[in-house]
Amino acid sequence: MEQQVLIEVNQKSTLGLAYGLGVDSTAIIVGWVQRGIRPDFILFADVGAEKQGTYDYIPIMQEYLKQHNFPPVEIVKYQPKFSPYDTIEGNMVMNATLPGATFNRGSCTDKWKIKPQMKWEKSHVKGRIVKAIGFEAGEEYRQLRANDKAHTAKSDRYDYLYPLIEWGWDRDECKVQIERAGLPIPPKSSCIFCPNLKPHELEELSMEELGRIVRVEVVAEPYNRKVEGLWRRRRKRDNRPGSITEYLVEKQIPFTHPDELEWMPLNKNCQKAKRGFTFEGPHRKDSLSKLIGGCECAKVENHFHKQIIKELF
Repeated sequence: MEQQVLIEVNQKSTLGLAYGLGVDSTAIIVGWVQRGIRPDFILFADVGAEKQGTYDYIPIMQEYLKQHNFPPVEIVKYQPKFSPYDTIEGNMVMNATLPGATFNRGSCTDKWKIKPQMKWEKSHVKGRIVKAIGFEAGEEYRQLRANDKAHTAKSDRYDYLYPLIEWGWDRDECKVQIERAGLPIPPKSSCIFCPNLKPHELEELSMEELGRIVRVEVVAEPYNRKVEGLWRRRRKRDNRPGSITEYLVEKQIPFTHPDELEWMPLNKNCQKAKRGFTFEGPHRKDSLSKLIGGCECAKVENHFHKQIIKELF
C-alpha cells in the first residue's frame, strides 16, 4: 500500500530528493531502489566546505545510481552576482563572520542549500514537486521544529515526503540497509565549520581542514561580542573552550597554519574586488592569532583582501 501511494504521487508530480550525501538521504535512495521507485532528480547543494570524505562519496553514489538506472546526483551551488566569494568559507572569511548556526540562526542552510535547489527546480521542473526529506524514524519532531521549516517552504508547488519515517528506519537501520546494498557508510554530512561538530569529529578532519577552521575563527574574532568562536562559549560541565582553535592548541592537535593555506575560489564577477576594495576588518583583538604563533590575517587589516585582488588579475 505504501509503495502504491508513493507511485501515485510520483505519477502526478515530479519526485525529487534533497540529497545531503549523509546516512539518512543515502538510505532513502537505497529504499527507493528496493521498492522500485525511481526519482526524477537528486540534488546535492555544495556549500564549498563539506568534509573531504563527503566529496569522495559522490563518485561512489554516482556509480550506484547508474547501476540502477537512477538519475545522477545534480550538484548545485549558490551563485552570488557581485560578492567576491562563491563558497560559505569565502563568505565568512571575507566578511569576518561566523556561520549563522553559531548564533542559533538557520541562515546558512537557507542561503547555501535550500535556495540553490529551488533555483534549479524552478528552471528544470514544470508543475508540482514532491520533495523527499531525510528525517529518520523517531525524528518526527523535526517536521515541526522552527529551524527546519526552511526545508519545507510553504508553497503551492511543493509537497513533502519523509520516507524513513514512513518505513520506520532509524539511523541504525539506515546503516544496515546501506551496507546490504553493497555501499560503504557515508561520513556524517556537515560543513567543516559547523558549530555542532563534536570534538571526536575534529580528529577525523585533515590538517588542512582544521587550518581552515582556525582561519575562520581568527578573522572573525574582532567582531565576536557574544561568542568566543564556533563553539560559542566555554562549557561549564567539562570546561571545553568556545573556540575550536583554542581546543586544538590545548589538545595539541596539529593543523595547517592559516598563512600556509591555499587561497579560496573567487567570484570573478565581483566588481568591487576588481576596483581594489572589498572589506577591511579592524582586527583589534588578536588573542587567537597569538595563540597559534601569529597570523598575517590578524596583523594586517586587509591581508586577505589584497590576496583577493591579486588573484583577480
